[in-house]
Amino acid sequence: MQKDLVLCYKQGQISDIIYSTLTRHTVAMGDIHAGCDRIMTTPLPFSYSVLLHRAVYSFCLILPFSIEASFGIWTPVIVALIAYLFLGLDALSAELEEPFGLQENDLPLNSIVRNIEREMLSSLGAEIPPVLSSYKGNLS
Repeated sequence: MQKDLVLCYKQGQISDIIYSTLTRHTVAMGDIHAGCDRIMTTPLPFSYSVLLHRAVYSFCLILPFSIEASFGIWTPVIVALIAYLFLGLDALSAELEEPFGLQENDLPLNSIVRNIEREMLSSLGAEIPPVLSSYKGNLS
């Protein structure tokens, strides 16, 4: 993309102000792409996952003994609610570990890209591609 910008600048198709602005945006897009690539290729360390699971289960095991004096007969209900919350957060961390995949809970990157493409082509007055349809209620 940078080569095309340099070529357009040398041919006089864009001014130096537009060239510098587009160059800054190109560099920013490269930085964003590198950041997304790091997120995609850096998995959650296995030892962190094991430690997180063990900490949650240990907390849920010890919790009833520590709050029984305060809540009495309501202890099982309180423990169940708190355990549900912590186990849910534990499961959520595993689900959000890879946001760029193709599972149902991942980011709908194809739809986001298609919307940007449609907006850009609309502003250029070009033919607009159709909106992507959902599959089982989820965008791809």
